[in-house]
Amino acid sequence: MPRRKLLAVTAGLALAVPAAAAWLEMSANASTTATLPLDLVNATGNNTVYAYVLGRDPEAGGTWAFIQANGSSLYHPPAPADDQTPLGVDCAIPLNAPGAGARRVTLPRLDSGRIYFSVGTKLTFLVNRGGGLALPSVSNPTDPNTNVAHDFCEFTFNSDQLYANITFVDMVSLPIAFQLETGQGTQTVRGLPADGLSRVAAALRAQSAADGSDWSRLIVTAGGRDLRVLSPNLAIRGNGALFRGYFDGYVDEVWNKYRSTDLRIDTQFTWGTVTGRVNGDVLTFPGVGSFAKPSTHSIFSCSDAPFTTGNDLMGNLSARLAAAFNRTTLLDNPHQPTAEKPAAFYTRPRTNHYARILHNTTPDQLGYAFPYDDVHPAGVDFEGKVQSGTPGRWTITVGGVTGGGTPAPTPTATAPGGGVSAFTTIQAEAFNAQSGAQVEACSDGGGGSAVGHLSNGDWLKFSAVAFGSTGATRFDARVASGAAGGVSGLVQVRLGSPTATPVGGFAVANTGGWQAWRTVPADIRRTTGTHDVYLTFDSGQSSDFVNVNWFSFA
Repeated sequence: MPRRKLLAVTAGLALAVPAAAAWLEMSANASTTATLPLDLVNATGNNTVYAYVLGRDPEAGGTWAFIQANGSSLYHPPAPADDQTPLGVDCAIPLNAPGAGARRVTLPRLDSGRIYFSVGTKLTFLVNRGGGLALPSVSNPTDPNTNVAHDFCEFTFNSDQLYANITFVDMVSLPIAFQLETGQGTQTVRGLPADGLSRVAAALRAQSAADGSDWSRLIVTAGGRDLRVLSPNLAIRGNGALFRGYFDGYVDEVWNKYRSTDLRIDTQFTWGTVTGRVNGDVLTFPGVGSFAKPSTHSIFSCSDAPFTTGNDLMGNLSARLAAAFNRTTLLDNPHQPTAEKPAAFYTRPRTNHYARILHNTTPDQLGYAFPYDDVHPAGVDFEGKVQSGTPGRWTITVGGVTGGGTPAPTPTATAPGGGVSAFTTIQAEAFNAQSGAQVEACSDGGGGSAVGHLSNGDWLKFSAVAFGSTGATRFDARVASGAAGGVSGLVQVRLGSPTATPVGGFAVANTGGWQAWRTVPADIRRTTGTHDVYLTFDSGQSSDFVNVNWFSFA
């Protein structure tokens, strides 16, 4: 897909509108409605939530407009005499209490729009001379909204279509989910689960513990709680020392590879596929343009040199090259963009773990995690969008949609050397070797697979699990059992061999069924360093006695 287009905003932020190919994919039946019913649902618990719906009004020359608190009237902020002047009208739309139904808003046609949500406290929007709008900033410590829990999504609603996406390009704080009813069916983007922020923050802290990098420094806290997580790009713009040189080794490997190998990039447009090689220290696409080695900052930002949008073709190549660097797929595949889904990206120890963790935490793996996360093969969607030329009703839920079961656990962190961190979730089906196990479908939160049919003498091996120098003293496992009465067994942790002395474990019997999942903790002997970890299953009976979904250490 050609480059993501951005419209500048006075505050230095940017609002997304659909990329060129997205416009080509829209329904041939243009929307004829001038307004759209928008239902806003509060699913945050017992919290007061405010919404702000704003965008550029095409009926007023593209000036900024807010929907007022009544949910229908528009307010166009006048140009003030002084910069940083607050809005003259309170445009906070209070949402109904959780469980009390949706707050209906009438959405007029607006371009380059955003819908902000704040919890407990209203947001402050400022207007500058000339009518420029200063949006809430999470990177400016003097911004009046800096300690307010808030988040936003993006949209454009015009005579052609509604296009909207959840976005993590700047930050993540509140879970936001979409449902769009159209003439062709219902489109859904589930967004983060209710505990998404805490799980993303935990995974980032674990990644820092695993590789010593700055991932935990993306987390912003206030009053002893996690308030939001900044994207690497936004965090680096506030602190240039973060992640310094992080991608240098990977970039060197990529440059060395393509000195003797062709890099082919499918523009997915009329330019077709272009071929480049590294000559000297420059990646050159003959007749098109060239790229110097990118820095870590330019990879995370996708917009600093050498990634350029000086012309459409170079902008197209910049998008695909920047996406491949963030996903660290260039050493694995000389044909870009690759056809894999996000679960197959980010496999290198040094990768965009912010994007990896977010995609793995959202149940449908959707959502913009960096500016060119809309680069993908035809028929695949990564960015978490809804889009239709015949929209009917748009519902936005803030606080996390329900999906039944227990939420899926925090994704696994990658340790130096390609191993896995002991301190985040390790999926049972990710074993490196096994005896007596079978992988089967799992109805636990997040779905996916589990390992079942485990009985006496069976084992699972997980290679190169890194416990670090502090080590672990606790083991937690997500298990289920439909074993017959009187049948039970031990789930034990061993290091280096399935016959080694256990460092700890727990007993399990019938939990209510083979898909009746519960998390069981156990103390283990302090374990440090990196080991092949074996889960072993011991029972006095020959019958199957347990299924395992995931496990972790602490």
